[in-house]
Amino acid sequence: MSVYVTVGSTGFDELVMAVCTRQFLRSLAARGFRQLCVQCGSSEDLFTPPSTESGAFGIAIESFDYTSSPQRFIEQADLVICHAGTGSILEALHSRKPTIVVVNHQLMDNHQSEIAQELSRHGYLVSTEASGLADAVASGAYSKLIPYPNADPQPIGEILDEETLI
Repeated sequence: MSVYVTVGSTGFDELVMAVCTRQFLRSLAARGFRQLCVQCGSSEDLFTPPSTESGAFGIAIESFDYTSSPQRFIEQADLVICHAGTGSILEALHSRKPTIVVVNHQLMDNHQSEIAQELSRHGYLVSTEASGLADAVASGAYSKLIPYPNADPQPIGEILDEETLI
């Protein structure tokens, strides 16, 4: 099984450092994960997993800074861990992948926290902070999530028709 971690188009130091810890790798291994792919963004210099630990836990690890096709990695993953940006969240949920969202409290207005908490409250994803990521994986709560409903394109079509007087 594989995990894809993404920080999105910028960086998220706390998330990148959290996925490098022995506790996180141990949690992945205990849940049966054998591959970890991390998109680090501008936090790539902080991605320093303990090399002997990754081998000891039987987890193959790869990382890169950016990708123009994140959907490819999401589709290959059994679990997606992402920052709480709306775009990343929706990509994961629309792919029907179990998703753990890590809120970046360094942002000014903390809108990520509100979005993540609301979607978590409905059972679509697990929301945590970087410091709680290993425990979120270990709990296995991501395996009990409700699939995110498909969007209904009808309302937007009706609005466009109305606005363009068709």
